[in-house]
Amino acid sequence: MAQLYLLKGMLLAGSLLLAAASDAQTPPAAADSVPRPPQVIYKLGLRLTHLRYAHDSQAWQFLLPLSLGVEYRVAPRLSLYTQFEADMLTSYTNGRRRGAQNGSLSAASAALGVRYYYGHVGHATPVFGRYLALEGSTDWEQLSNARFVSVSGSVRGRGRTTPSVLTPGIYALWGVQHRLRGHVLYDINAGAGLLAPAYYNYERPVGASHWNVGGQATIRLYFAL
Repeated sequence: MAQLYLLKGMLLAGSLLLAAASDAQTPPAAADSVPRPPQVIYKLGLRLTHLRYAHDSQAWQFLLPLSLGVEYRVAPRLSLYTQFEADMLTSYTNGRRRGAQNGSLSAASAALGVRYYYGHVGHATPVFGRYLALEGSTDWEQLSNARFVSVSGSVRGRGRTTPSVLTPGIYALWGVQHRLRGHVLYDINAGAGLLAPAYYNYERPVGASHWNVGGQATIRLYFAL
């Protein structure tokens, strides 16, 4: 009888050990089934707030604002990002003899920043949801019709050099980034910042050597990988 009780006890202990081992293996399996957020996101799309088309009886103009970005997750709610944007301008003018079509790079910008995602972002932490960002950027713009005043006060035309301006700045932004469907996502942000004195490649306008306050509001639509 004692041996029978011993056998039953060993069977019961073995069953408890197997159940405990099974329970211990359950959390990792569940964790593996949860989709992990991407470590790096590559984004290619348009800056919709710069998209523009205009025409009349003599000419038309189309501005295509391309945007390229990379976002890298460095912590559960923190990511670093960089982006390059270019405004490609295409225009057509109907002259007396024949039409003339040309394209050019009218503006470009490069930015580097850090984002902190907050609030409920679900399993997609940290690259989707509401965020706060600190961004340093440099904007370049072509000034095709500008005229400049030299230090002595004389007025000069642009000559053969196409005048342009380079403006560094730093911005504090609030935004939201979400996936629409598949690989398509949108990124909306707005904020204010401090602009450094602009650098001109020709004659600097009078009163341009000072710091300034600026703002921005941007809507971007991306194809992301």
